[in-house]
Formats: sequence, structure tokens, C-alpha cells
Amino acid sequence: MAWQSKILNWDDLRIVLAVAECGTISGAAAALRISHPTLSRRLRSLEQRLGVRLFERRPTVCSPTEAGEEMRRVAARLRDEIAAVEGRIAGRDQDPCGPVRLTAPDAVAEYLLPGMLAGICRQAPELTIELLVSNQVLSLARRSADIALRVTDTPDPALRGRRVGTVAMAVYGAKALASSEPTDDGGDQPWVGYDAALACTRPGAWVAANVAERCIRFRANTLLGAARAVHSGIGFGLLPCFVGGSMQELVRITLPIPALELGLWLLVHPDMSQVRRIRTASDALARKLKAAAPLLTGECA
Repeated sequence: MAWQSKILNWDDLRIVLAVAECGTISGAAAALRISHPTLSRRLRSLEQRLGVRLFERRPTVCSPTEAGEEMRRVAARLRDEIAAVEGRIAGRDQDPCGPVRLTAPDAVAEYLLPGMLAGICRQAPELTIELLVSNQVLSLARRSADIALRVTDTPDPALRGRRVGTVAMAVYGAKALASSEPTDDGGDQPWVGYDAALACTRPGAWVAANVAERCIRFRANTLLGAARAVHSGIGFGLLPCFVGGSMQELVRITLPIPALELGLWLLVHPDMSQVRRIRTASDALARKLKAAAPLLTGECA
């Protein structure tokens, strides 16, 4: 009986893997869609059952112990193997009906996709689109999503993808600020900047190089948050043209900045690329995104 009580199951390994990858109990609970108390209780029970501590718990992070790291490696390997088998089996599915999971960053989901997805749902009523809004890179290999839209110049070479557009960026401001345009060095006008989460990205680096620190009145950790701050009149901000151009209350202050252009890629895992409903959805979305080129590049401003 003592041995029986220590047998691990997949749920145990999933908990250890989630805590190790998220670094916190709350983050792991959100990823697994269970409550914080439930996950904490199950983790304590697992440690008691095994008679070993799996994580060092600190105020801001949970770090795996040697035993926890060993379990994490096993769990990660099993997860990837299970996902690979699921992908190969699912790739044989030729049912034209059913769900298609699409992941996209928040700004793309908010300002670019609604009308496009509405059109696809009308044209292909046999599909059910599930939109997963995330600024994190969800894994297609692990079946977190079927199709991914990513703004990048370096798409994952393991995925099957096509470039469906070019995302340009420019400086925008509320109409009330348009009469006091910023100078090349940012002048003394108020600006919306980016916090550490975006500081090393091209937009964050451009703002840091071109706007004096004293002019930053607000910092956002997402492009969507920055867009809302600019829209509210807090200050000028660097935004994707498809965002700024979609907000009638904003005025574009500069031409699109060539150094900040990035590709928009539509990506599908190779095992899933021939699934009929996923191919239908990805082809329809690619056509609509290519038709939106003037909005993406700022040509329609």
C-alpha cells in the first residue's frame, strides 16, 4: 500500500510542470483553469505523498528543487510526446465542420480581426472559431491553438506559415493634441511609453531613443494598453498603423517609420495544415489579411 500511494499520474505531472513553467502558484492555477487554493492543496498533497519537497516557495516565485526539476523534465517530455501523437492523429481528420482555435496578440484581436472573423463565420457556417487572445507565444505543437497570427520577422521555422502582411508603425495623438505636434526629440509634449515588458522591443527602443524621459506621462505593458492611453489624450504614442488608423479620434503625426516594420505571419503546425476545416479557415483569413494591406501599412491614412 505504501508503494501504491506514491504512484504518480498525469495530473500530478501537469501540476508540477505548470508551476515550474509559470513560476507561481497563481500563474499555474490560471494556466490549468483551477483555483489557487485547489492547486496549492494538490501540490502539498503530492509532496506529502512523495515525501519530498518539489518547490522552494518564495514571496514572488516558486523554484523547483532537484526532485521538482526531475519531475518537470519527465512531464515536459510526456506532454510533447502526447501532443505529437494527438497532432498526427488529428491531422487525418477531414471533417469540414468543427472548432478552429486561433491565437493572436491583443491589438490584432481587438482592431484587426473582428470584421474578418465575422465574415468568415458567415461564409463558412460549418466552422466554429475559438479566438485565444494572448501576447504570449502559445504552442501550436502542443495543440494550444490550431492557427497563430504573429507579428515578427523570425517566425518559427518548424511551423508552416505564410507572410500575410507588413505591420507599419507611426506616431499618433488625440485630436486635442494635434495642434502641438512633438518635435523630433520629443520636445516637452506628453508621451505614452512602454514599461519593462516592451522596453526591449522595437517600439520600446524607439521611444527610449527619441523621447526624453521627462516627457513620459504613462507607461503601458501592451500595445493595446498604449493605444487606449493615447486615445484618452494622455499623450502622443507610437502605435501600429492598423490600430491608430482604426480610431477616428486619433491623428497620425508622422509617416510610418520604416525601421519599425514587421511581418504579419499566419502559422499552422505541419501536422494540422491539411485538416480540412483548418485549411478552410486559414485560407479565408489569409485572403482577408492581404486585402487589409493599406490599413496595415498606413497607406489609407
